[in-house]
Amino acid sequence: MKAICHWLSEKELETIYTSAYWNDIEAEKRKPWWIADGDYDKCLEFLKKTDLLLEYEKSEKYIGEIVKDNLKVADLAAGIGWTSALLSKIPKVSEVHSVEISKHRLDSLFEHSVKMMAGEAAKISRYLGSFYELKFANESIDVVYMSQAFHHAESPLRLLVECDRVLRKEGTIVLVGEHYIGVLRKIRRFLVKLLRNRNFTLDFYELFPPDSVLGDHYYRYSDYRFMFTSLGYTLKSERVGTGSVIYVARKGPAAPR
Repeated sequence: MKAICHWLSEKELETIYTSAYWNDIEAEKRKPWWIADGDYDKCLEFLKKTDLLLEYEKSEKYIGEIVKDNLKVADLAAGIGWTSALLSKIPKVSEVHSVEISKHRLDSLFEHSVKMMAGEAAKISRYLGSFYELKFANESIDVVYMSQAFHHAESPLRLLVECDRVLRKEGTIVLVGEHYIGVLRKIRRFLVKLLRNRNFTLDFYELFPPDSVLGDHYYRYSDYRFMFTSLGYTLKSERVGTGSVIYVARKGPAAPR
């Protein structure tokens, strides 16, 4: 596998939102995706149990629908690299460019993930960098892929504008593992606020404030649609289980199938 390309200095990395959490290596060692010891079974079991693997499998079909070969894919907030490894196995994908802010994930865990998923290491390039400031050339990427990542953006429109810059014409953005917030979840959150905090509110963003530690943000379907259509994308969504949604956005007039 190619050497890691450092887009960020140590000082720049420290200024990134939630980077301290994602670079806490001792905390990471207690998580099921710590596979530096070669114990892949616990990670694979976690991916299956949490439906993360199912989400990926369902999302892959949207890449398969692209009528083009030699696709260049940018896997943003790539984590330990298991999605990058699986993306590299798609025959029509020729390059996977994996961007991540966690140093130890890129360094200690990424190669293990490629081995765990039997990925094609020669296709994968790694970058320590922010998804707000991609160093890719304009219109150089065919697919931007984010798994459990977009809702970590505190400036989602800024992220989408940057994705739009690097995407080729008729490019595709695939968001996997976005929060599904249905009526029942809203009612539960309303009751918790009312009974526990004596706070009566129907405001969505008061009911679902950002998680200051993990960096999770909560967006409604109308928010996703507004953001993508404002940039000229067509949008399709697919529910996965009860808790998450896949969003597929394509540039140009042709709607996702």
